[in-house]
Amino acid sequence: MIIAPDQTVDAILRLLGPLDPPEELHKVPGPYLYDQVTAKDRTEIPELLAEARKTEGPILVLAAGSGRITGPLLALDRPLTAVESSLDELTRFDVEKRFGCVVLGASSITLLDPSDRRGLFRKVRECLTPDGRFLMTVANADSHLASENNDGGTFVSALGDDSCLITKESRDTVNGARHVTMIHVSFNEGGTYRSSEYAHDVAFVSRGLLEEETSAEGLNIIERRPVHIATPTPGLNDVELWVCGK
Repeated sequence: MIIAPDQTVDAILRLLGPLDPPEELHKVPGPYLYDQVTAKDRTEIPELLAEARKTEGPILVLAAGSGRITGPLLALDRPLTAVESSLDELTRFDVEKRFGCVVLGASSITLLDPSDRRGLFRKVRECLTPDGRFLMTVANADSHLASENNDGGTFVSALGDDSCLITKESRDTVNGARHVTMIHVSFNEGGTYRSSEYAHDVAFVSRGLLEEETSAEGLNIIERRPVHIATPTPGLNDVELWVCGK
């Protein structure tokens, strides 16, 4: 009998030894770990820059992380405000200022539950200038949900010479979500290794639902178009840029 290799996260954890309960992936230091993996990924940046150039006035970047998107936008030489990437910060940003362009990249909208998405759309509308634009990248859930493969696979990424990131994804098509677990392993820690585990459920929000939610909060979808995937990623091959206004 040939037994298939066990590639589940449980098997990986057994090899690494006991770990503390996983931390929330999108709390510190989770976002910075994500930024390390995507630091050289140019996906969505050309599209966001092209649309931002068409706007005027200050720019607001939501879920800024360590600056993968914010850095290129600084080249536009306009006043720029960056909101950190924790979910609390993402849904509680200041709406007293007015911005000609608000940017939410990395399909971060899928990290929020329905009430938080509605609240974010409401705040974006309130802080946009009359001719301002809200630029949002969205993973196309409609194509993901059509897939019969419920296992996103296990992937290993090198982070420098002495650490790696093990990523495991599983799909829950019934509830429209994918569960992401990341295990960061650092070697040469006093002759041994150190590991940290992070987990998060990422929603596959249908385009129809996002259309309803943005419209209900006073945002109009002006344009939607595909985003070029610069760094091929398993399970992520259909991302759109949504351009919205009041």
